[in-house]
Amino acid sequence: MPADDYLTPSFVLFVGGFVAAIFFAGAILAYVVSGGAEIVTGLALALAGIGGVFLVVGVAGAGVMRYQKK
Repeated sequence: MPADDYLTPSFVLFVGGFVAAIFFAGAILAYVVSGGAEIVTGLALALAGIGGVFLVVGVAGAGVMRYQKK
C-alpha cells in the first residue's frame, strides 16, 4: 500500500510526541491560569496525563514497528 511508505517508526514517534507536546502545553497553560482553583488544576493534571499516554503509546508503537522490521 502507498500509505505503508510513510508509516515508519520515526513518524509514529513524531506524531505521538507532537500530540503529547500539545497536551502538555495545554496542561501548563491551564495550571498557570488556574489561580489555585482545584477544578482547573485537576484539568491541568488530566491534560498532562493524556499527554503522557500519547507519549507512551507513540514510543511503544515505534518500538513495536522497529522490532517487527528486523
